[in-house]
Amino acid sequence: MNKPLSRDDITAMESQLKQSLEEDKAYWRVNDVKCDAIHTAKTYEEFADRVAAAHLRPLDKEDMKKKASTWNQYASKDNDDDK
Repeated sequence: MNKPLSRDDITAMESQLKQSLEEDKAYWRVNDVKCDAIHTAKTYEEFADRVAAAHLRPLDKEDMKKKASTWNQYASKDNDDDK
């Protein structure tokens, strides 16, 4: 009954702990947004939008420095052969 834990057991417990911590962080992030939005949102739709966007984070300067990708590669300036 008291057999020692194997390496696989420890790895499984570590991954379960990491997953639980991430879920807990997400729960409290959403809860904080709910607590703020309940007092400041003018409509239910605004409240729901804020809660739905709770997982988003603001852009950093480093994010803005990244090269913007072209959404439609066929609509780029290089392909103006139609004119």
